[in-house]
Amino acid sequence: MTTQKWRTLSRVFLMLMMTVHVVTWYTFGMQTFGSIGIEAFFSGLARGVLNTGFVFWILAFISAILLGRAFCGWFCWFGGYLELIEWGIGDKLKIKIPRRILLYLGVIPFVALALKIYSALLVVWIEHGIPAVFTFQWADVEPWGGQQTGISMLLTAILYGPVLLFIFGRKAWCRYLCPIGAFLKIFSTVKIGGVRLVNNECNACGQCNRVCDMQVDVMGDLNTYGEVHNSDCIVCLKCTDVCPTNAIALSMRRHDASLSADAAARAEKSTLKRRKLSALDVIIAVIWICVSVFFFFSDVRAYSPQEIKVVMSVGLLIIVYGVVWLGQKGWNKVKAR
Repeated sequence: MTTQKWRTLSRVFLMLMMTVHVVTWYTFGMQTFGSIGIEAFFSGLARGVLNTGFVFWILAFISAILLGRAFCGWFCWFGGYLELIEWGIGDKLKIKIPRRILLYLGVIPFVALALKIYSALLVVWIEHGIPAVFTFQWADVEPWGGQQTGISMLLTAILYGPVLLFIFGRKAWCRYLCPIGAFLKIFSTVKIGGVRLVNNECNACGQCNRVCDMQVDVMGDLNTYGEVHNSDCIVCLKCTDVCPTNAIALSMRRHDASLSADAAARAEKSTLKRRKLSALDVIIAVIWICVSVFFFFSDVRAYSPQEIKVVMSVGLLIIVYGVVWLGQKGWNKVKAR
C-alpha cells in the first residue's frame, strides 16, 4: 500500500471516529470521553481539569517534537475533510483548482491562537488564579462545547472547504488561518525527525516543489539545510513519493548528503523565482488582525450568534484579500497611465 493510501486511511478512520463520538454522545447518551478540541484543552486547564482534550493534545505536541507537523498531515480530522473536498472536486470531478499566488500571512494564525488562549485560559487564570489542584475528568466538555448549530456546521463545511479552495487554492485553511497549526509550529522548531536528503542523487528536478500543497520551497530547504526546514511542512510525504532518485525520505537523523553544484544552482534559481513578501501581504495581515481583535474585545462578539463567529475568520480574510487585491490592481493602472 502506498504512503498516500495509508495517510488517507488514517484521516478517514479519524473522521469516522469523530462521527461515532458525536452520535454516541448525543443519541445514545454514551458520555465516557469528552471533546478533544483545543478549546476543551484550554478550558480544562483554566478550571483545573485534565480532560480528554488534554491527553489528546499532549500526544499531538509530543508528535510535533518528534516529527514536526506530522499531526496536520496524518491525524487532523478537519484536514482530512478538506482533503476529501479537494479530492472530490479536483480529482474525481476534474474541476480545475486554481493554484493561487503564495501569500505570506503566517502571523495571522498566531494572532488567532493568542486570542483563543486568552479567552479560554488566561482570562480565567487572571480573574480566579491558577488552580492549585488538577484532577482528571474525561467527559469534562461535550463535543464542540455544545456551541455549534446545524447552520453553523453547514457554513463551516462550505466556507472552509470549497470556498477557500477556489479562492486561495489547496490547503488554504492550513496555510493561512489554522491556530492549531500555529501551536504545533512552536513545538516543531525542535523536531527530531523530518524529510531529509538521504543521498547525493538529487538533481533538482523540481517535482517536490510542484507537488507540495503547502507551497513549501522543498528544493531550497534541501539545498540550504539538507532537510525540509520550513515549519509549514505537514510531513504528508508527497515529495518523497514523487522523487525520481529517492534522494529524500522521512528520517530521524541527519545524513551526510548534499546537492551537486548543478543541482544547487537550479535550486537557488527556483528559490529566486518565488514570490517574496510584499506590501500586499502586510496590508492583508494588518487589516485582518485589527478587525479580528476589535471584534474579539468588543460587545459585538458577545452578542453575535454562533453563525457569525464561524464565518468571521474565513469571511474576513476573503473580503480583505478581495479589497486589497482590487486596490492593488487599481493602483497599478493609475501608475501605468
